[in-house]
Amino acid sequence: MIPSQTHLRASVLTILSSLTPQAAAATPDCHCYLTDGSSSEYFANQKFFDFRNIADPRVPPPIDDRDGSTNAPVTNAYFSSTDFTNTWSIQTWIDSRAVYNTYSKNDVYIESNTDADPASRTYLTLRTYRHPAGNFQSSAEIQSVSANYQYLSMRMYSRTRGAAGGVTAMFTYRAGAAEADVQEADVEMLTSDATNQMHYTNQPTIVDGVARPNATHQITIPDAWTSWRTHRYDWTPGSSSWYVDGELVDTNQFQAPVDPATILFNAWSNGDKWSGTMASGQSAQLQIQWIEIIYNSTAEPSPYPHCANVCSFDRGTEPGVSLVISSSP
Repeated sequence: MIPSQTHLRASVLTILSSLTPQAAAATPDCHCYLTDGSSSEYFANQKFFDFRNIADPRVPPPIDDRDGSTNAPVTNAYFSSTDFTNTWSIQTWIDSRAVYNTYSKNDVYIESNTDADPASRTYLTLRTYRHPAGNFQSSAEIQSVSANYQYLSMRMYSRTRGAAGGVTAMFTYRAGAAEADVQEADVEMLTSDATNQMHYTNQPTIVDGVARPNATHQITIPDAWTSWRTHRYDWTPGSSSWYVDGELVDTNQFQAPVDPATILFNAWSNGDKWSGTMASGQSAQLQIQWIEIIYNSTAEPSPYPHCANVCSFDRGTEPGVSLVISSSP
């Protein structure tokens, strides 16, 4: 059963990293954003993180020392830039369950895209690796520095690859005083599963040893997560909805999040029943070309009363570039 994992100015569109000045200047003046889909909703803000053209990509070799891995520096100057640090923090905590697992900055890096017909020059990689020396796992996690995301539509254009025994995920998280008080909504891919199997969950799934089966769904998607896909999670009042490449694949009202939360992306393994145990010297990776977060709904009825220009990212032609779909004086 799935464990709970411990652990965006109105009218301003933030296009980060590699968009050209011309592309950024062409962005319309948006006062709110309307999503498409079954969970269509108005949101106040948007952020776009573009990893498709980052300078100095490299794959860092694993650090086969527990302390060295835990205390490693960032692997690319981008991770020290305000484009990144204003929103994200790379995590360095330790999980010492079945297999000692340390979250390391060394496992968060910018990699060259060597696909036969690459759609980007680079992408962000989150890696989990089983170290032959030291008998431990190192993993990767980025977490939002703000815990004030309440309702959102977040998307990542990503793929998961690598050895069995890994978990890759996109999720929201709010801690609670007790297990039953945790609020978490997950998109998870297990590398031990068939590559068309997705896990969607409103945590927790177990409270005081009693399973809550309505919290989690295992869904078969049309295409494999080993190929580039747009994975999307919509959190709207009373509901969680999940999409793959724009198609709704699951929705769940049971235990949908309520209160403001953080946002996280990770790749991990700790030898427990959920992740499984990764073979020595093997790794799994969550590779991400871009992340988009449309967030903080006013929860006011349609039409949005304080919004002159309503914009859509779902109807645009390029990721992260919006289109004005309605306007009022």
